[in-house]
Amino acid sequence: MSTQPATYDSDLYTWSLEQAELLRQGKFDQVDLEHIIEEIEDMSKSEKRALESFLETLLMHLLKWVYQPGLRGNSWKYTVIEQRKRIHKHLRENPGLKGKLDESIADAYSLARLAAARETGLSDKIFPETNPWSYEEFTDPEFWPPAEDEAIYQ
Repeated sequence: MSTQPATYDSDLYTWSLEQAELLRQGKFDQVDLEHIIEEIEDMSKSEKRALESFLETLLMHLLKWVYQPGLRGNSWKYTVIEQRKRIHKHLRENPGLKGKLDESIADAYSLARLAAARETGLSDKIFPETNPWSYEEFTDPEFWPPAEDEAIYQ
């Protein structure tokens, strides 16, 4: 077995463990600071991407709920419920993301719109260009938007 330290580029897993141990031992002069900083920044980006993924899935299913009411079923219903819980939990665990919420919702909605078009077979032009719901509204467990034709008459 090699006693050489792992490198960032060759074995990220072992490198990470070795860097953590060096930090734990206070051997700050031996840590790979440049790559540690890079990894910490990547972790924050990863948390933001996870939030956007939850938002995208939720918004896509709400669009399908509105525009294909005849296909509503437990699968869509429970996906909506699950994503709402994931969003609330993720923000509870990462409260700093709340400052990026508007940006994340806008990015997620534009992808949700395309995904809804792909999954429904409907034109993306049918779906509103901008998110029609507030964050408070679409994450509210009691919120179930009406079908498009029902919304017209309300």
